Amino acid sequence: MKKVFSITGGAGRVLCSIPALLKYYKREGNNFYIFAESGLEFFVGIKELQDIAYTPDTKGVFENIIKPNILITPEPYRNRGYYNQEKNLIEAFDAEINQTDDHSDLEKIKIILNKAEEINAVDAMNNAKKQQGKDKTIVIQPFGRSAQPKQNEIVDDMSRSLSLRTYINIVDALQKKYNVIYMGEFMEVEDKTFKIQTQLRQWAGIIEAADYFIGCDSVGQHMARAFDKPATVILGSTFAENITYPDHFQILQKTPVDIRYFPIRLLEQGIDGDIANRYNDTCMDFTPEQEKDFIKKIMNDIEEKVR
Repeated sequence: MKKVFSITGGAGRVLCSIPALLKYYKREGNNFYIFAESGLEFFVGIKELQDIAYTPDTKGVFENIIKPNILITPEPYRNRGYYNQEKNLIEAFDAEINQTDDHSDLEKIKIILNKAEEINAVDAMNNAKKQQGKDKTIVIQPFGRSAQPKQNEIVDDMSRSLSLRTYINIVDALQKKYNVIYMGEFMEVEDKTFKIQTQLRQWAGIIEAADYFIGCDSVGQHMARAFDKPATVILGSTFAENITYPDHFQILQKTPVDIRYFPIRLLEQGIDGDIANRYNDTCMDFTPEQEKDFIKKIMNDIEEKVR
């Protein structure tokens, strides 16, 4: 019997599972399957994985793939190293899939774009430059998956997203020198950024074609890491050791960091999850002075890393 790794959750988790799956492939060859519950989007193009990945919509996937084999659901959030801030998401997937604490041989996230996706991304860059008239282009993703628009504000009960005010102030500073592309689903946000509605793979192409990325705890920063793009990630209720790449990105967060771990996929519906959310409620509320400091650090980092 073969192992069938069921990869659950959103795009960020899927991307972070890829290094561990490629490591497993190196040891076992294609002697396993991937049950991609949220779709094949980021397995497509990776020659080692795309032919052994299946979705719930694949005809016969239960009878032919799952039933005769051993279904395993790697859950990095339930890994002790992860919830104690000893492993990041990629390493926790490695621990669960490859049963190891040696992560030194992990590759970084891999995204393989085709020519059409790359050309479409260049078109988006050109349109942003035509609209805003600058030479360099920044992509900014200010709001995470749990954010919702409410009363002319963007509210995130899990405190992972920027406030609308902080976002607007960052954009106003950026647009003095750079084209800015807004990455997000709330198209009604009133600013002067270049806005585009497209699929996640196309966003990966846009981030690859851009000069710099600014984001929060969401999928865009994983895409930026895949393409070695310089970036600033602004964090609220989550830990840099868990969800981002402090060795590669500039990380901005209230200091001293005073947040409580949210036991995601463990007790998120229980009292401990609610207490953590309440404890972290203001961790993304920045004073005007803190915003100015963040903006200065972002602008300095761009100037240093974008030539």
